Amino acid sequence: MTTYAPGQGGVVANAPATTGQSVRAAGKRAYLHNLDLIRVTTFSLVIFVHCLTQTTDEMHSMPVNTTSLLFHFTRNTFFALTGFVLMYQYFDRPGFTTVGFWRKRIKLVIFPYLAWSAIYWIVEDVWAHGRIGDVLSDPVGGLTEFGRLVGWGLSGFQMYFLFVMLQVYLLFPLVLWLVRATRGHHAILLACSFAVQVAITSTITFWNPPAHIAEHWWHHYATFIPYQFFILYGALAAAHREQIDRWLVGKGWWLFGSLVVTALLAVGVYAGNVWFGDQPVHDSNSAFFPYLLPFLVVAITCLYAAAAHWARHRRDATPRFARVVTFGSNRSFGVFLSHVLVLYFILKPRSGDQPWILATLGQPWGTLVTYVATIGGALLLVEILRRLPGSIYLTGRPRLPYPWSRTADR
Repeated sequence: MTTYAPGQGGVVANAPATTGQSVRAAGKRAYLHNLDLIRVTTFSLVIFVHCLTQTTDEMHSMPVNTTSLLFHFTRNTFFALTGFVLMYQYFDRPGFTTVGFWRKRIKLVIFPYLAWSAIYWIVEDVWAHGRIGDVLSDPVGGLTEFGRLVGWGLSGFQMYFLFVMLQVYLLFPLVLWLVRATRGHHAILLACSFAVQVAITSTITFWNPPAHIAEHWWHHYATFIPYQFFILYGALAAAHREQIDRWLVGKGWWLFGSLVVTALLAVGVYAGNVWFGDQPVHDSNSAFFPYLLPFLVVAITCLYAAAAHWARHRRDATPRFARVVTFGSNRSFGVFLSHVLVLYFILKPRSGDQPWILATLGQPWGTLVTYVATIGGALLLVEILRRLPGSIYLTGRPRLPYPWSRTADR
């Protein structure tokens, strides 16, 4: 995607300084291949969690919810990656203008957002419930319903992400100004942001809003506010990328140990609250539990460190894997947009009360086959969409030539 960003990639972490300077002078930045690996890993885990929760008893299973709890780091990785890529590209670039940035970037998200919101609304809310006739007989009412869904990212349960991305794009000029204006004081800025994040997550977790506020309060996950720290975390990491890359060298076991400790803390508090408190097994606000914050920060850092190590030391030694990573990163935005639709149709045919794949294969094979089929189906769909006119509006990426046209050119 994407900025995490549609049309953007990563950056060669070990690019020679002379190359980096010549590229920068031309108005471009070196390509960071480690970001490709972060992107592919994150998307793969997001799709796995979606398949897991759709094929298991999410409401009553502690193992499922424990897995989901830890895998919440993926959504925050998205926003950290967005902040990183945008800041990397614009932090020291002269001539930045807010209008120019908006004109260039927002279209890469808003058109796919509107197109896929319409697709999910028509398929899952209208067609699946036999409401096509009702909508056609009352188009104004149908458009009003669709407008309400689009207004909060509710068409397709993953579409809120693009809704938040639009907010991040709108606010990025302010973030850029803030990071530039606080040079030399970025540690203080990040600490203040983290303190605000603790306050935000504590409010979400422990405050019970009155009825007239609760009606709108539950939309908090579809705003940039619960993710502000991670956006800034990624942005500041980009501003200090070289220093951070040097600091991470040799810290592998320390990072792994921190990952284990913070994961045990998060799981332990969750399990204790379920067993000895009044917390339900499934909590829709689990992504914003304050005690999960240390794990989220460490997990994002570990993924970045592992990807940077691979890009610097292992990428040339693993050319096939590198090609898979590049291929997957290039299609990741489209796969993210389409995979819920593919998953819907995989689980739609039913045998009794169960999706046919679960009734036939049972567990855990039902979930595993669903996961593989969802990724494969989404990749196939994206390959088709990328070769159609208007690919940029459906996948956030320019149209690809047909395979036979490349053969003819050779």
